[in-house]
Amino acid sequence: DIAAKYLGPPIDSRAFHIKEWLRGSEHSPAGMSGALTFFPPKKVWKWVDANVKKRAWYVAYFVPKLLFREEGKICWAREVLARYGGRNDVRKEMGANFYTEGWSGPASLHYQQKKEQLVAFKKNEDNDNVKRWLDEMIDSLDKQIEHEKIQEERRGL
Repeated sequence: DIAAKYLGPPIDSRAFHIKEWLRGSEHSPAGMSGALTFFPPKKVWKWVDANVKKRAWYVAYFVPKLLFREEGKICWAREVLARYGGRNDVRKEMGANFYTEGWSGPASLHYQQKKEQLVAFKKNEDNDNVKRWLDEMIDSLDKQIEHEKIQEERRGL
């Protein structure tokens, strides 16, 4: 309840820092464990459902962006997509979240690996909203891979 009070709108610097605290980082010592992992999902969904138009896209941007299936753990990204992925703004923000990253090496290889992870995840997916987002991201990654291959060839890589 305290965090929700300051998450916004407005999305000011305090809301930004709370969002980052909730999200965590896949590079942190604990892996993807932001504070959100300690929140009861029912409370989060209640907060979003109180104003879906203003909060569904926002929660899509700050949930941990990793897709996984593990007994006893909630995959926040998948759950947000399953619940709110019928909304274009949610899919768009989840995509922005998904692309927020850094890496080293050829970009085409990096994006190819991301695509392969999504294709593998999709094999066991049954939710239409999640599959729609996966299809959109796979299509986007195909275009990104092609673009990066052209750029790498121009640079002689």
